[in-house]
Amino acid sequence: MEKRRFWNYENKLVALFFFSIGFVFFDRLAINYLVPFIQKDFSLTNTQIGLLGSALAITWTLSGPLGGYLSDRAKSKKVILAIFVLGFSLISLLHGIVASFAMLFFCRLIMGLVEGPITPITQSVLAIESSEKRRGFNVGLTMNTGNAVFGSFLAPLVIVALANAFDWRTAFYLTIIPGIILAIFILKVMKNPKVSEEAVISPAASADKVSFKDVIKHRNIWLSIIMFSFFMTYVMAFNIFGPNFLVNAKGFSESTMSLIMAAFGAGFAILGVLVPAISDRVGRKPITIIFGAFSIFTPLAVYYVDSVALMIPLVFLFSSGMGAGALYMSVIPAESVPVRYAGVAVGLVIGFGEFFGGFINPILSGMAADAFGLGAPLFISAGGAALAFFFSLFLKETAPVKVVMNQKINNVITEL
Repeated sequence: MEKRRFWNYENKLVALFFFSIGFVFFDRLAINYLVPFIQKDFSLTNTQIGLLGSALAITWTLSGPLGGYLSDRAKSKKVILAIFVLGFSLISLLHGIVASFAMLFFCRLIMGLVEGPITPITQSVLAIESSEKRRGFNVGLTMNTGNAVFGSFLAPLVIVALANAFDWRTAFYLTIIPGIILAIFILKVMKNPKVSEEAVISPAASADKVSFKDVIKHRNIWLSIIMFSFFMTYVMAFNIFGPNFLVNAKGFSESTMSLIMAAFGAGFAILGVLVPAISDRVGRKPITIIFGAFSIFTPLAVYYVDSVALMIPLVFLFSSGMGAGALYMSVIPAESVPVRYAGVAVGLVIGFGEFFGGFINPILSGMAADAFGLGAPLFISAGGAALAFFFSLFLKETAPVKVVMNQKINNVITEL
């Protein structure tokens, strides 16, 4: 029997998308850790801080589904992906030369347009190219660990250190080089997947000919849209206003804030890949229920716990709920429909999630912070996590191993 090589195409693709997604979220989240610095220069209100998060999210709302459509229809997905990666690197660099809130807001709008398609393209391709027993692990490693290592762990440490050593603009000047490198590797390593129109990646999806209308009607698709919208409410309210709350309400230094947020990033990186990997074995639904509940306590720990020594391990532990987010966003939608609709299914979930959780939520959270205090967004964050947990109770299982097992059990019962 031929021994399978470790450095096969599947692992190369996982590594490539790990850095691609990581770099996207490094750029996206960097501004959150720089808010205490930018706020001093531009005299930002909390509402304006929320608007900066919403600006990127509203254009993600439009470009996410577009990216999914392109992923399903385009002949060369790798060329499109390389263009978008290089594009958002250029826009990120421009953040460093802005001279006003209006210019910064405009840069965030354009950033969302070029970043939005990257996630549905990479995640739908990965869902197709992944082996059945590794789909959850692969998505968790790229979407969660890549996101967390670069966006939630390295970004607060590196970005705050650079801002303290130089100024906040310096961080934005460093993005163009890795963007060029990633674009070259995408063109060199990635292949365009070849699948038939009837192909499915899970027996939970019908192999019969279905229309786009049938995809929209699928229970798991609209449940994923609802869950991811509330999940994004949790994540964005916490990531945008958590650092500001720690500095301006708790009275911690920027360095202490960066350590606490890095603890969230470290848990996100480590536990965020283990949780989807476990779902490959035991099913998607029980994992979204169990670990989705953990997310509720992340913002509450930041609000109620005063001890940094206690807050750090709690934030690390509760960040395991981020593993459920990858299942909401890409694994469950992709496994619920035929392969030819995988990209647009993932794109729709991301698009609606960005609109409600990423666009509407930061504005309302910023207004709530101005009206009721900096703690208000943290309660909004906890509420979003609680609602995502509630709707996960109604999911239809999609994990291939679990679906096949359930079918066998049903066949046995029918025969008896």
